[in-house]
Amino acid sequence: MGRLKDKVAIVTGSASGIGAATAKLFAQEGAKVVIADIKADDANKQAAEICDRGGEAIAIPVDISDCEQVKALYEQTITAFGKLNILHCNAGVLVVGSADISDDDSWHKTLAVNLTGQYYCVKYGIPKLKEAGGGAIVITTSISGMMGDPDLMAYDTSKGGLINLTRQLAVDYAKDGIRVNSVSPGWIDTPFNDPVYEMTPLDESSLDATIPLARQGTPEEIAPAVLFLASDEASYITGHNLVVDGGLTIKI
Repeated sequence: MGRLKDKVAIVTGSASGIGAATAKLFAQEGAKVVIADIKADDANKQAAEICDRGGEAIAIPVDISDCEQVKALYEQTITAFGKLNILHCNAGVLVVGSADISDDDSWHKTLAVNLTGQYYCVKYGIPKLKEAGGGAIVITTSISGMMGDPDLMAYDTSKGGLINLTRQLAVDYAKDGIRVNSVSPGWIDTPFNDPVYEMTPLDESSLDATIPLARQGTPEEIAPAVLFLASDEASYITGHNLVVDGGLTIKI
């Protein structure tokens, strides 16, 4: 307990799933947390739950594909908590489709959130981290950014871009005391993956059979990986993509 004492953290996409689990863990470890999500009601509920447990959190609604809303997210964070030490870029969307059957809107929506939206988050967040004397950025990528998945053209492309964005940012901002790492989850049991189940014959039992640990992961199993990379325990780690997938990619 207390690994993030006196730190201020923004977690995007934290109204549910991995983001919510991470925000709660950050708060348990002493951070003041901003629940940043496009789903305002759910974000408020997560913030209230953290506060009910004795933590400090506020909810700020944001669509990260809108740069003006991202700018406002940081200004409101500084107004509320005075600084920013940790940025967990976790928000994302998943749209199913292959190159010859996807409509253009699906491609543009996926890239607008998963890649351009993350660019906005780091573009306007890095100056705030510099003002605090440095800090940590952790980006949620995916094992889908390391391979080709059936019918996930835009998603795979965006996540692959994020893995290299992590490396590039790590090089540029090490001199400012900003570490940049990413976490690549495998199959995690959240509603985020529902579009895949709806569009393919994949079911959970056949999926589990492909994973060496024979089950999907949980958001609560990804959050500690994010916490580690965000904490001072990872003070000599930057530009790294940490895979948390139950062993799935070792079979590829």
